[in-house]
Amino acid sequence: MKKLSLLLISGLLLVGCSSNDYSTQVSENNKTLISGENISITKQDYYTYLMDNYGANEVLKVILTTIADKEVTDQKKIDALLKEKKETYAKYYDGSLLEYAQSFGYKDEEEFIENQLLPEVKEELLRNKYIKKNYDQLINEYQVNRFKQIIVDKESTALEIIKTSTSTEKFDEQMKKYKDNSEDCGIVTKNTSTIDKNLTKKLQEFQKITKDGVYKDAVKLSNDQYAVIYLYDTNRKNKNDYIKALSTDKDIQNTIESYYLKQYHFEVYDERLKKSIENISKDFFE
Repeated sequence: MKKLSLLLISGLLLVGCSSNDYSTQVSENNKTLISGENISITKQDYYTYLMDNYGANEVLKVILTTIADKEVTDQKKIDALLKEKKETYAKYYDGSLLEYAQSFGYKDEEEFIENQLLPEVKEELLRNKYIKKNYDQLINEYQVNRFKQIIVDKESTALEIIKTSTSTEKFDEQMKKYKDNSEDCGIVTKNTSTIDKNLTKKLQEFQKITKDGVYKDAVKLSNDQYAVIYLYDTNRKNKNDYIKALSTDKDIQNTIESYYLKQYHFEVYDERLKKSIENISKDFFE
């Protein structure tokens, strides 16, 4: 049976507290940190503030990083993704990863990599591991599709575009013609917020189509315009593209985190902290 325990040290003393307090207190907790007219903030007040605002997220971060350390062990994959992320982030500062790291308060690249990048890489690989294992189920559940769209005001115009779009090249010509109202939406799921809600309702139907091409009907949108949809990559040849897209979905991230937390029998014995974590997601506990 896999078990995981989390020990919080950092100068904290375990003491008996009332039911309204955390089960941990800082040493010299009544010592005043900030004072003024009718104001007195103690070390414990400050600790409670930090726990209320950041405690739940920090505990989850530590636990999930610890789980990722155990589950993600392929060093080649770790090194490859780490290299990719270093190059990506460096681009924000003209190729300087050091400047990017320093913008977040890190003293050097090594500190940034160890405390930020490496945990990020391992957590992404942990999500990818789960998605690969449950790939077909997630593709169906989240109604994953890939398409381009042209949006027009009249249904008759949309139907004419559908009639003309007998190939990818013909549809792309129409996209150029209506360039201000056309878009390659890329990979979308039922949670993609950038597409019209009426298109979201069509995703399950789109999934049944196994041949690339223009969708047979003009889709009336919620603003009374019409969308012409060109579905492509219906066989999902590049699996990694879809894994990456699924990995960024917040609902899927929650599902994955819940899965691993339960697998490792995650439990929090501080009731106030537990309630804070439950506010993030009740699914985190068995």
